[in-house]
Amino acid sequence: MRIEKRRTKRIDVDVTVSLRQLGDSFVSGYSSDTVDVHVIDISKGGIAFESDYDFKINSYYDTIITLANKESFEAVIEVLRKDVHGANNVYGCRFVGINADDQFKIDVYQLLHDNGEAQ
Repeated sequence: MRIEKRRTKRIDVDVTVSLRQLGDSFVSGYSSDTVDVHVIDISKGGIAFESDYDFKINSYYDTIITLANKESFEAVIEVLRKDVHGANNVYGCRFVGINADDQFKIDVYQLLHDNGEAQ
């Protein structure tokens, strides 16, 4: 049985965002300033995304996340873990310094999602 370590509830999402690296080289084999990734879930604490690129653990990225209810916010994320799933990797990330207003946007989205109103 797997032990749940997350502090906050995750919500399934289907969003594509662009990540811009903060610091040194970040993706092996990639030379652009940004990388588009597919976000698969979100919580007040962070996101999980899929990508075929090799992101380094403990690296930081800037992004803008737009939820299905059209709320958006800027965030800095830190990559904490990587799981290999076929051709793609799934990365677990935490938000760094997310403010209360942006956490509230995620709370509202979660309520809409739980009531079947978020798409």
